[in-house]
Amino acid sequence: MKDIVVKASMAIAFLLLSSVIFSQKAMTLQECISYALENNLTLKRQELQTQISKNNYKQSYFNLLPDLGAGGSHNIGRGRVADYSSFAYSNNLNSGSVGLSSNLTIFSGFQNLNTIRADYYSFLSANESLKKARNDISLSIASSFFQILYDKEYFQVLKKQYEASKLELENTNAKYAVGSIARGAQLEVEATAMTNLSSLTEAQNRLNMSLLTLAQMLDLDTVKNFDIVAPPILAVPDTFAENADSVIDVALNTLPQIKGAEYALKSAERRYAVAKGAFSPQISLTGQYYSQYNLDEKTLTGEKVPVNDQLDQKLYKQLSINLSVPIFTRFQNVKNVKNAKLNKLDAEYSLQQSKLGVRKEVEQAFADAKASYESYKAQTKAAAAQEENFKNIRQKYELGLISHIDFVVAQNNYLKVQSDLLQAKYKFIFNLKILDFYKGIPIVL
Repeated sequence: MKDIVVKASMAIAFLLLSSVIFSQKAMTLQECISYALENNLTLKRQELQTQISKNNYKQSYFNLLPDLGAGGSHNIGRGRVADYSSFAYSNNLNSGSVGLSSNLTIFSGFQNLNTIRADYYSFLSANESLKKARNDISLSIASSFFQILYDKEYFQVLKKQYEASKLELENTNAKYAVGSIARGAQLEVEATAMTNLSSLTEAQNRLNMSLLTLAQMLDLDTVKNFDIVAPPILAVPDTFAENADSVIDVALNTLPQIKGAEYALKSAERRYAVAKGAFSPQISLTGQYYSQYNLDEKTLTGEKVPVNDQLDQKLYKQLSINLSVPIFTRFQNVKNVKNAKLNKLDAEYSLQQSKLGVRKEVEQAFADAKASYESYKAQTKAAAAQEENFKNIRQKYELGLISHIDFVVAQNNYLKVQSDLLQAKYKFIFNLKILDFYKGIPIVL
């Protein structure tokens, strides 16, 4: 009865594990990356900031145009007050004015032109920051995707191990039922099968957590039916012939964080020029077009003058050229120039830091790829040797020449080397994809 319960529980557990895997909706790596780039909230916010920067750049062009404003006022006074509509004094005042005014900056130390250039480079820098954010998300998703590929393949290895141990347990139970083996031998095989089931369950849990991690990175509405599609063939190169210096040269000329830092420096240089332009005299052109009226104004015959007639009669037009020379601004301009110069220096440091950071990243990626390649080669040889050794031990075990415990030890060693080989395989492929990324090649499988 106990054997039947054990078999039933093992079968149910396996069916549950299998249903979790094969009932899920699947996405390829390209679909995962595309979905994230379209729906990631962090990217959406970055896109908004880029659009704001673009709007600022457009506005800097519009600032070259003259402004135009309309206004009016109405005054009510009692006592001896001046009536500017008739240039006389009156005891009662009930008058007003309406008009248009416009101002155009002709020269301001080239501040407007430098502002246009500064805002343009700021927009380009923001756009490169958006590209970098896209790259970062793509890399994170690719890393998580490769982890799932490893977890899936390792799960299949443990699944085969469990199926073999389950079959062995069934044969052992049959032998024990007819009395051909002792109870102790049957318990050893049963313990091994249950241990393999436990390992399979742990592998399933790791796979589920990896799927959950990727699903959360994608900001999916639900993660219940999420799964990935493994590529049909994941080829592993036989050689590793990358050159770190060539990859660094490409990365420094193509990566958005470098371009973004270069644009930020150019923008800071233009801001510095804007600040210095504040010391220059400013010339502007002002135009006014307005008229006045008095509701109490009368003709010589005592009739009130219509407002429309007054507006026509008192129409005033003025065009003036203005000159403004900054003499003392409480050191405000001096402070602005100093800060702009410091910001320019900071942008230079930022560019140097970005280049140094990219160089370190590529050097690390190159070292990781080379190390993983050597590890993959070593693990391939170790796995081949361990496979032959395990075949030999299995034959001896089937012939009864070694104990079940010795067989389990050999089996565990075989599984470990397979796990190490899988890890080395996926790590090497992923590191190659990282190097391709630094060379401007999209991450695809």
